[in-house]
Amino acid sequence: MERKEFLSLVGISVGAVILQNCMSGCSKSSDPTPVTITPTTPTIPSTGGGTTSTGLTGNNEIGKGTIDFSLDLTSTTFKVLQTNGTALVSGDVIIARTKAGDFLAVAKACTHQGTTVDFIADDSTFKCNNHGSVFDSSGSVTVGPASSALKKYATTFDKEKNSLKVG
Repeated sequence: MERKEFLSLVGISVGAVILQNCMSGCSKSSDPTPVTITPTTPTIPSTGGGTTSTGLTGNNEIGKGTIDFSLDLTSTTFKVLQTNGTALVSGDVIIARTKAGDFLAVAKACTHQGTTVDFIADDSTFKCNNHGSVFDSSGSVTVGPASSALKKYATTFDKEKNSLKVG
């Protein structure tokens, strides 16, 4: 190995260490902890038709048309939403239940670069951990770099049936 090649490798290694330290310094220890989001995986029935999942009826994928689906919250897949301050991803939508018990549903993909956002129960916001964009409970951007809002979907909760309609 020649001296020039050696010095080049040392320089790249030092640069990588410095970059790692700079990037880790961007987070704050006081940042709220995001809610653990449980993704649901729809299964395609062998008889054909659209995607279904136990407890899910309708369409939860943007590429397949209008978002319009219902979740049975007694189903094991969606039972987490019976608890305030929780969230889950179903298809292309993140559904959250605030600490006050209200339901929120927004497109899961950050409008900056498409990373799935996390729900922050402490203040009912959505945060993209990729570049730090923050969206309020209506999907509006409060902190960039994202410049456009998350698509928000209407939610209707039927207490008697323990069912949530999104769309």
